[in-house]
Amino acid sequence: MKVRKMWLESGCRAMLMCCFALAACCLAGCQKATSPEQPASSDKPKVEVISATKDPNSIFTKAGFKDWPKPAAVLALTGEMHGYIEPCGCSDPQFGGIAHRASLFNQLREKEWPLAAFDLGGTLKNSRRQSEFKFQALLAALRDMKYSGLQIGVEELRLGAAFLVSQDVPPDDDKPNEGLRILGANIVLFGSADLPIPVRHQVIPVGDIKVGVTGVFGDSMKEKLGTVDAGEVAFTDPVAAIQKALTAIDEQKPELRVLISHGTLEESRKLAEKFPAFNLVISTDIVEEPTTENPEQLGNTLLVKTGHKGKFVAVIGYYPDEPKQKYRFDLVKLDGERFKNDAKMVAHMQFYQDLLKDSKLAEQELPIKHSSGDKFVGAEKCGECHTKALAKWNESKHSHAFESLKTGRLGISRIYDPECICCHTVGWSAPDVLRYDGGFVNAEKTAHLKGVQCENCHGPGSKHIELIEQDKKDEANKLMRVSVDQARKKFLCESCHDLDNSPAFKFDDYWPKIAHPGKD
Repeated sequence: MKVRKMWLESGCRAMLMCCFALAACCLAGCQKATSPEQPASSDKPKVEVISATKDPNSIFTKAGFKDWPKPAAVLALTGEMHGYIEPCGCSDPQFGGIAHRASLFNQLREKEWPLAAFDLGGTLKNSRRQSEFKFQALLAALRDMKYSGLQIGVEELRLGAAFLVSQDVPPDDDKPNEGLRILGANIVLFGSADLPIPVRHQVIPVGDIKVGVTGVFGDSMKEKLGTVDAGEVAFTDPVAAIQKALTAIDEQKPELRVLISHGTLEESRKLAEKFPAFNLVISTDIVEEPTTENPEQLGNTLLVKTGHKGKFVAVIGYYPDEPKQKYRFDLVKLDGERFKNDAKMVAHMQFYQDLLKDSKLAEQELPIKHSSGDKFVGAEKCGECHTKALAKWNESKHSHAFESLKTGRLGISRIYDPECICCHTVGWSAPDVLRYDGGFVNAEKTAHLKGVQCENCHGPGSKHIELIEQDKKDEANKLMRVSVDQARKKFLCESCHDLDNSPAFKFDDYWPKIAHPGKD
């Protein structure tokens, strides 16, 4: 009920904030930041980083954080989740997911380590109706994990300015430093810098340490964003925005200064060099699992990469009284052995799936036309002639693929989730998560299309049946024929058995399990 109440309250705030956003369109445009560049601190000690040894069993009992004395402050940094709020239930081993992440945070807080968390954005993969549901679920989860800031990135902006404004929850007057703030020092929505979102900077207490944070959207990211309505989204110069934010931050004399750079590594490096007053710069990266030096040390600044798809959390420990070891760092991989599923996160995931079901999302979104123009008929129809192939299919896991969604990794049914059913039913373009006209809708209306069937690889069968009935067997067989070599070269299986869902997939090992030679 607590989760449901949170979401309902968010909906009420959404209506109010949308009205506020529309009214703000009439306000004056943003004022360009022009404050002077912040000079580097002259008395900052040399930074030395100690990276904790990663241990497969525990973050405390063996290596990992065991060797860390209690930090004065801990920063947990994430980003570029790209929609992976949990690992796919098919993959083994399991890495990432908000339920594992919350478990890590719980363990750190149980040690009574003062913790603050920030995300550099890139939380989604697509920008469609399901993405809005997922973003709402994620924001509720981040608030439960007590995140302090989320930088606006490419994926967030694609949701639209009005939607973003509707998702903001202003802090309570008596608790101004608590709650999740949506950041973006050089982003202006609806032509007004006076909107409460995005926040230009924040200074929060982490234990007895003041941490000043600001974030910017890199110029290079505008190309990924594509065309946007200038009346809804505009950008100021990131350097000028940082200068202004840093000046305001320094008025509160923080011990730590953090820049969240939603830009390329090269952009982030240049900003770190231009603004040496920042202790930490958090940057996007082109690689999913950071393999290069991490963190990079640029003068007195640490440049941190967090990895993709929510698999990692970058953890920084701060020790102001240790001049030679002020920072300790570990990039924690969120495995299912050390990190159990947090109950609150499971509740958020359940409510997210309930939203997908109640909205009838899989059948409400407009379908696309299949390139063949033909219709799907289902495996039972194919089996009227191809009896041996049907018997082989009935023995395979493919025939039970839909049922496997009913008891997912968290015990939550996903039979109404387009991102799941696209690989577990007939009539979807899995890479795009788009339903073909006549494809699977739900178990009641299209029961004959449950599971991974003949037409997932051979294509819709209506034309084939029509040709057979016209006694054009050669033409009919040619239409549907897919050789083993064609399946391998066209990566038919890999459209679902990809590195995320089936990291151990090898075509030659899997093919014998479903091989069905011959036409009978």
